[in-house]
Amino acid sequence: MAVIGIKKPLNFHRYKLKLDNILLNWKIAIPTMFSLTGLILGCAAGKGEGGLYLRITEYIRLFLDSGVSSFTVVFFRYLLIPTTLEVILFFLGLSLFGGAASNAVTFMFSYMIGSISYYMYNEYTLKGLAFCVILIYPYAVAVLLSMVLSCRETINMSELILKNISKSGRLTDYSFTDYYKAFLKNYLIIPVSAALSALLEGLFGGIFVF
Repeated sequence: MAVIGIKKPLNFHRYKLKLDNILLNWKIAIPTMFSLTGLILGCAAGKGEGGLYLRITEYIRLFLDSGVSSFTVVFFRYLLIPTTLEVILFFLGLSLFGGAASNAVTFMFSYMIGSISYYMYNEYTLKGLAFCVILIYPYAVAVLLSMVLSCRETINMSELILKNISKSGRLTDYSFTDYYKAFLKNYLIIPVSAALSALLEGLFGGIFVF
């Protein structure tokens, strides 16, 4: 006679942990998808030579024509734009809909990188591509990593504000202290990448005379 086994009760806590993990991953996946979309559209925009593309290429043209600069000048040049975008991300997190709007920030930066990539390859072919590989892409990947991680914190903080106002949903232990500490940690990637880019430009900048 077969023994009928007794089914164990469902472990809802385990399933909830899995759901929380999935939601956490989505907070990384969504800004990453916006970044990839911006990169693709930035490259595609070069074919039409729209107004935004021309402004971006004007910036890169000034960058190329500036010649050899000191380490400090190059460092702050690489630091300026991502720092501005990180500040925008930080304040977006303090608003109700900042989580959704934060994806536009990663999109903007990756769109710029895509436009620069198209311009450099279109104008200078393999030499332009080598310039991007050595001086632009390592920096861009590091900056986008910092921004994607910051987007996650922006979404977390924006959700917390929304829950507090609407009195709905279970509040977490996440706080403003956690928010600015995580933001600071994510931001530190940017000055490190800017310093590395300035160093690489000092070593290889002489090769790329356009």
